[in-house]
Amino acid sequence: MGSPRSGTRGALHARCSKLWGMFHVPSGMHTVLLLSTLAWLCYLGAWLLLDVSLGSHLQASHSYVATNWNSYYAGRRDTSNPSPRCCSADSCIQKDQGRYTILTTLRTDKYLPLLQELSCSLRKTNPKVSLTVMAVEGDLTSATQLEVKKHGSLLLVDNIQFANFKLDGRYMLNWVKIRVWEQVQWDGIIMIDVDVTVLGDLTHLFHLPTDFAAVPDNGKVWNRYSALGKIQAGFIFLRPCKAVAQHMLQVVMDDPLLQFQYTNAEQDFFDWYFKYTRYTLPLEYNALPDRLVGNLTLGGVLPRVVHHTQFKPFKRVANAPGHQFLCSK
Repeated sequence: MGSPRSGTRGALHARCSKLWGMFHVPSGMHTVLLLSTLAWLCYLGAWLLLDVSLGSHLQASHSYVATNWNSYYAGRRDTSNPSPRCCSADSCIQKDQGRYTILTTLRTDKYLPLLQELSCSLRKTNPKVSLTVMAVEGDLTSATQLEVKKHGSLLLVDNIQFANFKLDGRYMLNWVKIRVWEQVQWDGIIMIDVDVTVLGDLTHLFHLPTDFAAVPDNGKVWNRYSALGKIQAGFIFLRPCKAVAQHMLQVVMDDPLLQFQYTNAEQDFFDWYFKYTRYTLPLEYNALPDRLVGNLTLGGVLPRVVHHTQFKPFKRVANAPGHQFLCSK
């Protein structure tokens, strides 16, 4: 049985065809104008009959054009939008007291198996580094919280929400990552998504002379990477700083376009905020399985972190890319 939408499309096609037959089509320029007008009316009818909100699409188009053609949205510049910094370069090392953690967020009980996989891999590869799981009060059942505490410490923080956020709700959940910059009880944090498997030692990253480092996004069609290319926010090294957290929240609240609602939300915001000040890490620190060549990154090395963006570990799919690395395999 066809869907209501397919039936509507058929009716629309019949109506447009009938319109063509009602007109005697003249020659020359009049033909072009008439055909263009009828085509425009039919496409307009398609939008209306398919219950698509023109307003939301116009807003999406405006946001896309604004953020892609206005140089301000290409990356934050200290000359026009200065950011506070708690450290930079060598001062980050000088202030370092050796307090480190690997932190992930868990916003739903459904992803508990992913945490268990992550924890398993960390016990094998980074046994001396604590695992912190950040969540919002009310996200997890008491049973899930008890299980979380078997793998690491549970950190409950306040949620971050924006009015009139248009994207899928799961993108809104990710904005809580800004809270990681508030966790000044640590000198350095490796913030990773819960759907990763860690294959190698990460402790050397805590000694980087920077306050932010991330990996280029290697999941796009064009394999063209550069230090200023878009980042993938599934693996970030950062040095907490409450002033930075407050500034990020302020600018993203003041300018809704910086929420990048029609692209990649908080990932594009972090890319914008640290565009010209960050360290860029090799692909091996956030390898996407479908971009591997055999078991190697495009750089020809074994990955240290595999990010299961498509085939989650709890979805056991035969020969799924990346599942050969699973700790629990």
